[in-house]
Amino acid sequence: MRQVSLMFSGGVDSTAAAVRLADQYDRIHLLTYDNGYGHSHMPRTKNRVAELNRLVADKYIHSLVSVRSIFERIVIDTLDRDFRHYGSGFIWCMGCKLAMHARTIAYDLTHGVTEACDGSNKDTSEMVEQMPVSLSMVSEIYREHGIKYFNPVYDAQRKDSDAMLVEKGFKMGLPLMGRRLAIQPSCRPGEIYYLPYVLFRQPPKHAEETVKHFIEDKSAIVREIITEMSRGPGR
Repeated sequence: MRQVSLMFSGGVDSTAAAVRLADQYDRIHLLTYDNGYGHSHMPRTKNRVAELNRLVADKYIHSLVSVRSIFERIVIDTLDRDFRHYGSGFIWCMGCKLAMHARTIAYDLTHGVTEACDGSNKDTSEMVEQMPVSLSMVSEIYREHGIKYFNPVYDAQRKDSDAMLVEKGFKMGLPLMGRRLAIQPSCRPGEIYYLPYVLFRQPPKHAEETVKHFIEDKSAIVREIITEMSRGPGR
């Protein structure tokens, strides 16, 4: 049986990824994460999973997982120091995604899943966690643990994914400035950080070398967390 895990919010990109995966995999593990610091409306993903099983194929397994303790170790415990050093709020979003990646790898190792993906898309590469350098470095951590990491909708145009989901009958929420509201969980700190881009199309400046340095700085603790969490049985 071929299995894959997918970081899943229920938004346009992750839902489009979930639809694409249905033709290639027998079981798709949808992983939704709550970092405990500003995430809200988490139950929205359950509605999307129900739609996937009804409209696409009955092969989706959903888990809502807390990564609070991981997020605290990667971000909160050193937030003041890191902000002074890197001088940017990107450390919150990138650190949060690293926590999710660490938890995904641990989940996959304990469930025998050897492929993992997310809804990263080049149309949203203004987001630090979806920059090519970020994806490349994260992919290496997966590879070290025997897991193939990929991005099934990276080259897909969001308007095409949106149209495909509408055609299949998914509820798409409220359209606003190229986005869809009220279909996925919210992250208040992330929304505040990226608000200038949403309103004025002023992307935040993420110097590639600075992002690379941050990921390198956090990689050791990410690997420690994976080792700790994948030792014991279950999740």
